[in-house]
Amino acid sequence: MSDEQQDGAQPRSSRRTLFLSMGAAVASGLIGAVIAEGVGRFTSPGQAVRDDLAVDQAKRELARQKAPISANAYYYDRSDDARLWLFPQPLGADQRGRLLTPGLGSYRFPDEMLQTGNGIFAVLGTSPEHPNRLFTRIRLSLVGQGAEPVFVTQIRARVTRRDQPPAGACLFRGSQGEGEPLEIGFDLDEPDSVARIREPGDANLGVAYMDRHSVTLSPGEPLSIDVQAQTERSYCEWVVDLDLALGSEKRVITVDDNGRPFRSTNLAAHYQERYYTHVTDGWTPDGAGPFAGRID
Repeated sequence: MSDEQQDGAQPRSSRRTLFLSMGAAVASGLIGAVIAEGVGRFTSPGQAVRDDLAVDQAKRELARQKAPISANAYYYDRSDDARLWLFPQPLGADQRGRLLTPGLGSYRFPDEMLQTGNGIFAVLGTSPEHPNRLFTRIRLSLVGQGAEPVFVTQIRARVTRRDQPPAGACLFRGSQGEGEPLEIGFDLDEPDSVARIREPGDANLGVAYMDRHSVTLSPGEPLSIDVQAQTERSYCEWVVDLDLALGSEKRVITVDDNGRPFRSTNLAAHYQERYYTHVTDGWTPDGAGPFAGRID
């Protein structure tokens, strides 16, 4: 074969090889698509179900690792409550000056003093049978966050410390309102202080709250419970224990005041200094002595 014939055959051979390669690539793509389609038809539904189950299982496992409920609590009072701020020591000169200086700062000062950590806030009861009984009011805020519904089987106050009531300074802000006591209460003087029901018109606590009520929290469900605690014997530091049931599993969740115990007390027999005010009036010193409950 001459050189010209060889040169003519070489391009034709290269074009033929190129066409064959292109055809093979197209064929491979078509076959791959057909195979993928066939595999998808036979395996995708089952695989999707398995993937969904794996996701659900992962979610349940994450929920099991979390606490079954989110719980917090805080002090609160109502506008019609007569209030007391009780401190173990008399006020210092600067504190007394701020308290007795008329104005909004004087009105807020007792609450600011509580931030030092050594004061107690309480509301005065209105029952004729117990006219000087003090209450500590808290609000429990609960949210279910487990994979399954959670049953609250008991609510109790657990006293962690007892002592003599503070007898330094007593600040009293009266009210002409007659705030009703809350339906649910803790008697901190009981050995096992479970939440009890206060019957209408009765100053005393009755049967256990959970004996008449069922509390269930579904995932994401919120619930608020207002409770007041009382003691007639001592100063108490306490936390709230919630007994929970998750199927056959039992758990206890403890709720406190953002890392600190709640604090309650009875009245001391005598205070080193007393102050009183009524709503928006300024504070008036009232010397030493027992609590007088003055609102004039």
